[in-house]
Amino acid sequence: MARIAFIDVTVTVSYGGVQTACWRLADALARAGHEVAMFGGNGNIRPANLHPNIKVFTVPFRPREKVIDIGSRFQRIVERASHARHARQVFAAANYDWAILTKPFDFYWPWILPRDCKTKFCFMSGGTDFYAGDRALSKKIDAWVAASQFNAWQIHARYKHWPQVIYNGVETEKFAPGVRNASLRTRLGIAPDTTLFAFAGRLVGWKGMAVTLKALAEPALRDTNAKLLIIGDGPQKPELQQLTSSLGLTGRVLFHDPVPHDTLPALYGAVDAGVFPSIGDEAFGITIAEAMSCGKPVIASHIGGIPEVVGSEESCGLLVPPGDVTALAQAMRRLADDAGLRTRLGATARARIERLYTWDMSARRLLGALGL
Repeated sequence: MARIAFIDVTVTVSYGGVQTACWRLADALARAGHEVAMFGGNGNIRPANLHPNIKVFTVPFRPREKVIDIGSRFQRIVERASHARHARQVFAAANYDWAILTKPFDFYWPWILPRDCKTKFCFMSGGTDFYAGDRALSKKIDAWVAASQFNAWQIHARYKHWPQVIYNGVETEKFAPGVRNASLRTRLGIAPDTTLFAFAGRLVGWKGMAVTLKALAEPALRDTNAKLLIIGDGPQKPELQQLTSSLGLTGRVLFHDPVPHDTLPALYGAVDAGVFPSIGDEAFGITIAEAMSCGKPVIASHIGGIPEVVGSEESCGLLVPPGDVTALAQAMRRLADDAGLRTRLGATARARIERLYTWDMSARRLLGALGL
C-alpha cells in the first residue's frame, strides 16, 4: 500500500477538468487499497460518497481575485504560495510516499519542505501554464505524466523530460446513456423537437464560447430550432451574456449555474449534442469525454489533445478548425438536421470511451509511472 497526496488549492473550491481528474484518480487509488490525501483550499466541494481511504485537508489561502493584477500567472503563483504556507506543516509531518502536483505553479513544493522529508513529487500535467523560473524549480520533480500525446510534446519541449501519457478517465457507470430527460427539458423550456446543444465547463476566453454564440447567429442556423445550454461560470460569463443579447439570441441561449459533478449526467440526458469549441491548446478535454460517455455526439475544435479524445475519423463526433464560426455553424446544422447521425455518432462515442478511457485504467497507469 502506498501513501499518495494530491496537492491543488482548487480541488475543494471549484469545479473543472483538473479537479475532476484529482478526485476520480483519488477514488480509484483508494479503492485499490492505497491511502490518499487531498490538500485543497478552504472550501466545501467534495464528491458524494467519499471513500474512507481518502482524507481531505483544507487550509486558508488568498484567492487569485484578491491578488494585485500584474498578470494572471503572478496571481496564481501567489494564490498557491499562500496555500502552501498553511499546508506544508501538516503535509511534511505525514511523510507521504508520493505527492501529485497538477500545475507548474506548485513546483516550489519540494523546495520548501524539511530536508529529511522523503516524499517524491510527480507532475501530472493537464496543460501548460508555463512561467519564468519554472524550469529551475522543476529539477526536483521525480516523475512526469501528461494527459495526451499532444501534452507530452508540450512538456518535453519545455522541460526536456518525456512524460508517460495517462489519459483521463470517465465514470462510465455514472456518465451513461439513458432515456431522454423530458422532464428537465420541460423545466428548461425546451420543446421536444428542439435540438439542444450543450457546453459544460469554466467560462474563460480560450474555451471559445463566443465562437459558438456567433455560430448560432449564422444564417446556417438562423432558420432552425437549435438552442444552446451553457453550464458553468467564470470571468467571461458577463461578456457572453452581453454578446447573447447583442446577437439577438436571448431566447435561444440558456445560462445554467455550475452543478456538482455528480448531477452533470442528468443535464446531459436532456441535450442532443455537446459543443466544445476551444480556441486554446486543450490538453485532453474531460468534459468532452463525459458527454461522449453519455452517448452524445460532440462537435469540438481540432486543437491540442482533443482529436485524441474524439478521434479524427468522424465516427464519434465532428471536428472543426478552432475559431472558425462558419465551420462550427455548418457542423451544428448537420447534427440539427440529422437525428440518425446524432444517434450513430453517440453510440460509437460511448463505445470509444468504454474501450479507452476509464479511471481504473488511468490509476493503474499512474501507479506504473510512480514505480508502484
